[in-house]
Parts: sequence; C-alpha cells; structure tokens
Amino acid sequence: MKWIIGVIVIAGAGYFLWQSGWLEKAPQPTGQETQETQQATSQSGLPTADNDASDAAIAQDSAAIDAQISGLSNDSASVDQSLNDKPVTQSY
Repeated sequence: MKWIIGVIVIAGAGYFLWQSGWLEKAPQPTGQETQETQQATSQSGLPTADNDASDAAIAQDSAAIDAQISGLSNDSASVDQSLNDKPVTQSY
C-alpha cells in the first residue's frame, strides 16, 4: 500500500514539473547567432570599433565623449535651476 502512494506522489510531482516547464530543454544558441550578437554590440558604447586605435578613431571617440559630457553639463544645469526654483504661492 505504501509503495502505491509513493508512486502516485512521484507521478504527481513529475506531472507538475512537466506542466510548469521545468523538464523542457532550454534552447541553445548556435555559434553563428552568438558571434553575430557579439559583433553587433560594442563594449565601449563609442562609435568606433573597440580594437581601432587609429588617430581618426581616437579623434572620433573624443568628439563623441565631448558631446556626451556637454549633454551631461546641460542636464546638470537644468537640475540646478530646478533646485533653485522659488515656490509659487497658490490661492484656493
């Protein structure tokens, strides 16, 4: 009698795991998909290739960094302005 209950419990647990997706194989990426993904994303976030050390690439990266810093300076000035903003009295 005990072994019948054990078989039912194991079968129920297997059915639960199968229905919840735990027993399915995860899809494996092919080598080509992995390589394309690595080539498409740049680690540095700059417009040139990560391994390009030419003078033109350095100048282009420097210009991109300067543009990003300028944008951050503008954002910082906007935040400073909003912190110095005077409250407006409201009438009810």
